Amino acid sequence: MCRNIRQPFALIALIWAILGCSFIAPADEQSQPIVLSSSSESTAGNTPAAPTTQVTPFTNVASTALGGDFQLWNDRPGVAVFDYDRDGDLDFYVTSHGGEPNRLYRNDGDATFTDVAASSGVQATDSHSTGVVACDLNNDGFQDLYVGAWGNPDDGLGFRSQQQGNIDSLFLNNGNGGFRTITQSAFGDGVNVRSATGIACADVNGDGWLDIYVGNIMDNDFRTFSDYNHPGHYNVLYLNSGNLTFTEIAHAAGVAGPQITMINPDGTHVVHEHPVTGAKFEGYDPASVDDMGNRAGEPTGQTHAVAFFDYDDDGDPDLFVANDGDRMHLFRNDSTTDEVRFAPVARELGIDLAGSWMGFAVGDYDADADLDVFSTNIGFHPLLQEPVEEPRGNCEYVGRFRWGTCAHFLLRNDGGGKLLDVASVTDVAPSEWLPPESLDASVFNKAHHVPTGLAAYDFGFGTTFLDYDNDGYQDLYWFGSTLGRGEGPGGQVFPAAGRMLRGLGDGSFEDITVRVRLLDISRVNYEGLEDDDAAKDNPVLLKVRRIDTALHENGKGLAHGDLNGDGYTDLIATNSSGPIFSGPFDPMAGAAPTRDAPGPMFLWLNGGGDSNWLTLRLKGRMAIDGTGSNADAVGARVYVTTRPNGGGHPHVQVQEVIAGSSYLSMDSLELEFGLGGATVVDNIEIRWPSGVVQTLQNVAANQVMEIVEPQG
Repeated sequence: MCRNIRQPFALIALIWAILGCSFIAPADEQSQPIVLSSSSESTAGNTPAAPTTQVTPFTNVASTALGGDFQLWNDRPGVAVFDYDRDGDLDFYVTSHGGEPNRLYRNDGDATFTDVAASSGVQATDSHSTGVVACDLNNDGFQDLYVGAWGNPDDGLGFRSQQQGNIDSLFLNNGNGGFRTITQSAFGDGVNVRSATGIACADVNGDGWLDIYVGNIMDNDFRTFSDYNHPGHYNVLYLNSGNLTFTEIAHAAGVAGPQITMINPDGTHVVHEHPVTGAKFEGYDPASVDDMGNRAGEPTGQTHAVAFFDYDDDGDPDLFVANDGDRMHLFRNDSTTDEVRFAPVARELGIDLAGSWMGFAVGDYDADADLDVFSTNIGFHPLLQEPVEEPRGNCEYVGRFRWGTCAHFLLRNDGGGKLLDVASVTDVAPSEWLPPESLDASVFNKAHHVPTGLAAYDFGFGTTFLDYDNDGYQDLYWFGSTLGRGEGPGGQVFPAAGRMLRGLGDGSFEDITVRVRLLDISRVNYEGLEDDDAAKDNPVLLKVRRIDTALHENGKGLAHGDLNGDGYTDLIATNSSGPIFSGPFDPMAGAAPTRDAPGPMFLWLNGGGDSNWLTLRLKGRMAIDGTGSNADAVGARVYVTTRPNGGGHPHVQVQEVIAGSSYLSMDSLELEFGLGGATVVDNIEIRWPSGVVQTLQNVAANQVMEIVEPQG
């Protein structure tokens, strides 16, 4: 007899294989899978292809695909990939600062996009927009837009003083190509004005309605990490009432944000006392005020990124929070039907290290059928410098101690709710064209340890897992810069031009960034590079091609999705605007002249290949009859199994529908599975947020399939 039991999939897959049986959820007419598109071309065999030395490059088509308008004016440009008009192809939204319109790029189906933000009502020109997420908040089948904002960077005011442009916006999708603003009616006095960054959606209490979590940073005028006083603002959690109104419950739920940890070199804590109440704080001076005399900041950290996913596999979304100048946070969802409650568990898991945490990517990098986490950090550069002695919030200080790190996190999921950082023991075969400086141990300051493996790599903001070559193994991309682009002031501080690491299926990676043409550098000449032996070991010749980290752009938001519908995942990257050098160094002025310039978007289309694929679009029953899971199935877990020639050991892939991650950004909700040489998927198991488990078998490759949640 076969029963549906929620157990780790790797185990039940083997048991089902032995028994020759499976559980198939009761189906109705509406829940039958719909093949939306397919390809008749496939390769022989039924197993993921082994990694090869061949790569197919991406092509940056932003200048042509976006009508020549691919430059952004924004210090914190975010991007969300979603099908806003439900016409079957992916569109995307990018944010701009106040005075400049945000953009909604409609996919015209021919590898071109048209900005329809004005006619759709989502320009938000008065807003200093930052992060963005697209979630169906009323379960009508259309994704709505939540757009974060922060205060005017030059007004000297905090959120307690009158500001312009710092109010987050909620745009309701009308389903006819237009949106309308419902911010005030949705949030009332609880609207967020605390300088939003990362935003994510999840159904935190299992009622079928998506809730919203907003990470907040400090007002830009007061943002600092070079001092012991480096607070942020409390984060907010909006509980969806089901009628397009929301209640802010972050403090009650335990996720508003804990105090900063600020420790002296001798292990004692740096404490500030409130002059009136006597309350004590770390990393926060309650005497700090803005230009109007109002208190600046709150006693908590500065959040860059947030992400919901079920790390402990118990069926509800847990919350990851990445703080800059503070510790990594993980909140386990312990909610009941009567109360939303999260518990901090990062410390007990040993992952609460202080750092400059900036972005999240979730994926099964080691192919063991559970989801792992990558989080971007400052990288190796602070280890080149003298240690910082005075307590402060930057990585140059906290990285000195066992309770801090400058290295990226690669949190391997060992099951049972256990996460272990394995970045330093994760092998990365370096790029032959642009290896990191850190591979030379002699460059490090003698007072620091020498990092190894993935922990030896460079700075990052936005990040994502994807199977770029559809070989059945997750690859990893990240990029970013901290203060400015390489050809402008501040660009030499922690320079980085992006890294694309191909997953080899055994938990190790190969750096193929240059070969696949994913450098965050403008005007790179890649042509003929593979045959240019003279340039390989000649930095001067490489710089002529603009293959030089020093020429990096100022990367921020990153998201993926199959933008041209060919079954291969594409990437969108945003870069900050800011000053660039406009002339040579002026000895009289002591500096080179500069001018302000917009930041370029990169729209990298995947070159494709011969591997097979399967794309899944999940639809929860709330969009049909008001029961079951949320309309876009956010939080659903999917396992895809293929076997070599119908037998042998199964190859299991796992993904979860996640709304909001990376930095300021959101990947497409579509789940893209690379199948290698497999032409048939033996088994698809979907664990819907409602608890319903659905199984499909013998599914053909090379198609986009919509699957509707069956009745429970």
